[in-house]
Amino acid sequence: MKSQKDVVLKETFQRIIGKHIRQSRTMWGLTQEEAAERIGCSAKHLGRVERGEKSPNGFLLSIIQIKFNLNSDYLIEFKEALKKFENEN
Repeated sequence: MKSQKDVVLKETFQRIIGKHIRQSRTMWGLTQEEAAERIGCSAKHLGRVERGEKSPNGFLLSIIQIKFNLNSDYLIEFKEALKKFENEN
């Protein structure tokens, strides 16, 4: 069974990465359908990732980073959220 901390951190990561993926996609002027076709997943799955409901697997994240020049700022934001969470608990 996952601890509450693990669940919170996973949800935080999903929310952050989803936000950054959506920003990257919209910067390119693509719909979810167009972006999903380019990266090889369904628009439904991409929508779930962007809303923070699902995490992209490592392969999909790599494809997104390459195709849409997604930088690693999401890692910096997650690191800051992790520090804040650990300081509060």
